[in-house]
Amino acid sequence: MRKTLFLIFLLVFSLSINTLPVFAQAKQKATLVLFNGKIFTANAKSEFVEAVAVNGEQIVAVGTTKGIRSRYQAVKEIDLKGKLVTPGFNDAHIHFMSGGQALQRVDLNGSKTKEEAKRRIAAKVKELSAGSWITGRGWDHTLWGGQWPTRQDLDEVAPNNPVFVQRVDGHVSWVNTLALQKAGVTKSTQAPEGGEILRDDKEEPTGILKETAAGLVGRVVPSTTLAESFQAIELALAEARRYGITSIQDISSYDTTKIYRELLKQGKLTVRVTEFQSFDNSIETLKKQREEFATFKDNPNFIRLGALKGYVDGTLGSRTAAMLAPYSDDPKNSGIPRRTPEELTKMIVERDKAGFQIALHAIGDRANRMALDGFEASIKNHKETGRTRLSKERIAEIEKSFAKGLSPQSLPIPRHRIEHAQVVAPSDFKRFYELGILASMQPSHAISDKRWAGDRLGEYRVLGAYAWHSMMAFGIHQPFGTDWPVEPINPYLGLYAAVTRQSTEGEPFGGWIPQERLSMAQAIYNYTAESAYATFEEKEKGQIAVGMLADFAFHSKDLFTIEPKEILNTEATMTILGGKVVYEK
Repeated sequence: MRKTLFLIFLLVFSLSINTLPVFAQAKQKATLVLFNGKIFTANAKSEFVEAVAVNGEQIVAVGTTKGIRSRYQAVKEIDLKGKLVTPGFNDAHIHFMSGGQALQRVDLNGSKTKEEAKRRIAAKVKELSAGSWITGRGWDHTLWGGQWPTRQDLDEVAPNNPVFVQRVDGHVSWVNTLALQKAGVTKSTQAPEGGEILRDDKEEPTGILKETAAGLVGRVVPSTTLAESFQAIELALAEARRYGITSIQDISSYDTTKIYRELLKQGKLTVRVTEFQSFDNSIETLKKQREEFATFKDNPNFIRLGALKGYVDGTLGSRTAAMLAPYSDDPKNSGIPRRTPEELTKMIVERDKAGFQIALHAIGDRANRMALDGFEASIKNHKETGRTRLSKERIAEIEKSFAKGLSPQSLPIPRHRIEHAQVVAPSDFKRFYELGILASMQPSHAISDKRWAGDRLGEYRVLGAYAWHSMMAFGIHQPFGTDWPVEPINPYLGLYAAVTRQSTEGEPFGGWIPQERLSMAQAIYNYTAESAYATFEEKEKGQIAVGMLADFAFHSKDLFTIEPKEILNTEATMTILGGKVVYEK
């Protein structure tokens, strides 16, 4: 009887403690609490919560405003007043250094005519002394009627300055006569493999260099100074902050990590960086870079090494994307593969065997198939060497080593990637899923390319282009990015493109190939959670959940309820990285 009464007493006492008034309970400490908001968690169920508690860099609780504020005493509290908050954007494909450099050089983006582009170059000439190189990017001949410009066009405005300006996609360069002379490019110069020198009726170079041929002149362009490189990255960081971007997957170079490391020491690194290495480098070089990187012992939440980035083909805009059949508007041209299928497959198998994740630029349907064939060969090699089954302990060990920027010796799911995957043959969608290949895509490409994509591809092939919904329907992981500076860094443009498939003017009505549109929840999920999966970081970031890094983007409008056209007018009003405000409008 005594024992029973004692147990009843304990039960009553316990219940009384749990039902004490809120003010009588000790609150847990937090560094930041967001409350009274519409917070999109970006989890698999697309759930919303009202409040989030953060302690240090990590999220410690999510829930209702009443529940979070009753449990946590924060150093800083932010009343969201119903505003939308999402995880910070993670740009899965960005040329960060090039984007910053584009802000330093001649900006030819949006030049609606060749004459406008020439005027911008002429203005730059006035700022520099004779003999100084004029560099820049952003011109797009498809806005000028589709005719390629010539060296003579540049000679008119820059007779005494060598000029090297890249097309908007970075895969074609336009140079003047002086630049060709300084590089020693003449009538007899042969284009390197994977490139083309356009020539006139007399076989003289016209000034247009496609793909690898651009290197003939690019190699004599003066190198960027270290000070200029630092400035370029700082300019890029400012752009990222104001657009709510908290992570990037950067396609610059291994050497760029040294700049990021210095900025991290100075407290100026305001994005988390995954830096790609070059697929073209030897395995020996790649391993040495990994070994050196491991000695730096930097915070892996801020800087890590990722996939090996390589190129299979060019772009649709320049008709250098490798196609299975000729272009519909250029019957004698099927594009330019950078390598033979045999060479590509050999390199994939070797690098996969060495434990590297691989990310291949492939835009045309032939290029995508070449990449898939190479990845399939690497999987067969896994089977032959018995690398298909690993214990849970070994998987955890591998993922841990990858998080430190080291090169795992083997991966249970390599998460190899195809960057862009713009035109895919119908039979190859299933192969992406079966081989576990990620389709890293950039939605804004569709609305900038749609002006001419139908003409390039024809009415049948175009149905497999920019196929985001089809990719997701097949269960393919699909991280989103911008490809800046090929496209604007603005993620809101990407969200708009994904949900509307319309130009910024709202054309066509209902969207271009509308069955490939996504919901806003899907688009944001791809820009956050899927991008984290692409770098093996889905347990650290990409969602608003307990244990995740506290990276948030606050939005000026409710992306889930506004009219689609208003997405383009939405801004990031605050960006939080690791629980700290790094930008406030």
